[in-house]
Amino acid sequence: MGVSTAPEGPTRHAVEAGVLRYLSVSQLRKFALCERAWFFAKVLRLPERPLKARDLGTAVHAQLEHYLRTGEDVLGPLAAAGKHLLPAPGPDLLVEEHFGQPSPLFADGIPLTGYIDLVNPRRLAEGVLRVTDHKTTKSIASYAATPEQLASAAHDSGIQMVGYGYWAVLAAERFPGLKRLELEHLYFQTHGAKLTRSVVATVSVEHVRDEWHTHVEPLARRMRDVVRATSPSQVKPTWSACQKYGGCSFQAQCLNSQSQGSKPMALMDRILKPQTPPTQPAASAPVTASTPPVHAQAAPELELAAVLPPDAPKSNPALASIPAPETPAQAASNEAPRRKRRTKAEMEAARAGEPTRPAEASLSLYVDCVPNCPAEPLAGYVGRMVAKIEQECGVVDIRVAPNDSPLAYGKWKGVLAATIRAELPEPGTYAALGVAGSELMQVAVEVLEPLCGTGHFVRGVR
Repeated sequence: MGVSTAPEGPTRHAVEAGVLRYLSVSQLRKFALCERAWFFAKVLRLPERPLKARDLGTAVHAQLEHYLRTGEDVLGPLAAAGKHLLPAPGPDLLVEEHFGQPSPLFADGIPLTGYIDLVNPRRLAEGVLRVTDHKTTKSIASYAATPEQLASAAHDSGIQMVGYGYWAVLAAERFPGLKRLELEHLYFQTHGAKLTRSVVATVSVEHVRDEWHTHVEPLARRMRDVVRATSPSQVKPTWSACQKYGGCSFQAQCLNSQSQGSKPMALMDRILKPQTPPTQPAASAPVTASTPPVHAQAAPELELAAVLPPDAPKSNPALASIPAPETPAQAASNEAPRRKRRTKAEMEAARAGEPTRPAEASLSLYVDCVPNCPAEPLAGYVGRMVAKIEQECGVVDIRVAPNDSPLAYGKWKGVLAATIRAELPEPGTYAALGVAGSELMQVAVEVLEPLCGTGHFVRGVR
């Protein structure tokens, strides 16, 4: 797992007084995944919510450490499933190996600290050193990294393993004759069948050195700039990462900082400039019977309903159209108001005799874009609905329910949709971020879209 610790001495926090004092591979990974999430955790030092999966992973790591150090078989069912992939315990293995004081590993002059789960030097006579990180995951098939990803510091898994490998290269006096590194993720599946898998990338000493300088050094320089930010709104978010690794702990704070921060004027100018009507007609334009009169008033200011995330491809965002209010003369000229056309969901509900929400009480839902107003993360509501189903059905995760469960074989999607329809979220403005990477969020958005009033459903265009 490679849990990092602060260096000994007076420096106890990674960031102090706007200065980045030390780093870890886990910090680098978090920053590469989402700069703003790292800012909340390390600069503002906001607490992250506890996760059951994290506690389970800690327990499995403790069992593996004890077994590899002592040879005493204390492995639980999950860890025991991978016993055949572990080396035989022995004093020559480096278990939970610390980077050292001082650490030989730096990124842009910033020292790195941390632990490596396992360093196996038993093939060092051949010039080979194996560096292993133990991983617990719900689904090996869905979440295991590939050898190519482990070998590349452009990938978040590779940042960690390349960092461990480069640490070994820099500690040359401890590993004489080192020529090749075997970077290994050893996976233990926590849901469903007790499966294990070893994923190994074999790379040269020169490869890890080049990857570190090409990808990680620039990342550390960017981190130096981010620590000087005075507000989260000044730090770039990555919306596609919101639902990864159990979901970000800072979604609510992130949305609030986005709505309260200054508007990105460069983006607004680019979007609004071609749409802004002229304030006065051309002098030579004749006024005819078919030409509406021009009143002596300023053109109404256009308001950007939603701003696409910075990591989205360049495109115009979907704008909620806001009709201009009628003047008294226009209102008087209308003999009868037009009847508002009902949505498909309202017509189906009327035929079924179900109550519908009036448009005024409907939801405002922003999908993969951020409203310029306070909003609640939809992920919190979806999480409560999922937890309710899991409790009632006695499963740990509705997506990997046992075969004899009513949720098995994808039927959980229908159950989740029915649960949402039966217990709708309170009226208000919600932001659904990272939808593309979350099946749970996809189901929720599909159910809630028809319930949003006209102009109250906005999706970022990609």
